[in-house]
Amino acid sequence: LKSNRGYWANKFGYQLGVKYVDAFKIKNLDLQAESNRVRPFTYSHFDSVASYTHYNQPFAHVLGANFQEFIGIAKYQPINKLYLQGKLIYYYQGLDTGRANFGSNPFRNYKDRNGKDFGYNVGFGDRVNVTNISLLASYELFENFFIDGNILRRVYKRFNGNQNSSVISLGIRWNMSRRDFDF
Repeated sequence: LKSNRGYWANKFGYQLGVKYVDAFKIKNLDLQAESNRVRPFTYSHFDSVASYTHYNQPFAHVLGANFQEFIGIAKYQPINKLYLQGKLIYYYQGLDTGRANFGSNPFRNYKDRNGKDFGYNVGFGDRVNVTNISLLASYELFENFFIDGNILRRVYKRFNGNQNSSVISLGIRWNMSRRDFDF
């Protein structure tokens, strides 16, 4: 750990975050910041039954492993029944490619490491950089009946090209929480 040579068996992750309620003495303004980091091979095992997965999904985090993520959220209620939210998510990850295992997929056997034990640092592999920005306005027309407007912009950068997308949505919901599609 101290030499930071990227030994594959140094498996750990962390999540750090802070929340500031009524930020800067502004009533109903809440700010939140979070950072998540998971080293390569953290949730994998040589037997896929023993990996940290459930129903063919990574158990701890949707990205699996070999990533660093930063999240910023601002929520504000300027008037009664109007809710505003801005969210910024940025992460980079080293993905596995073909037969090369860089430790991002918890279903892959960690013994298949391309014949080396060192050099596995976070983001090593087929590196992707992703930025998600979303803005939400939600108005409660009457109790538990909401009208939601959302703008989502996703910038996905990879060595072989970018895949950018934007989604604008308008919807209603009644007696249910809003679903977020951050990934």
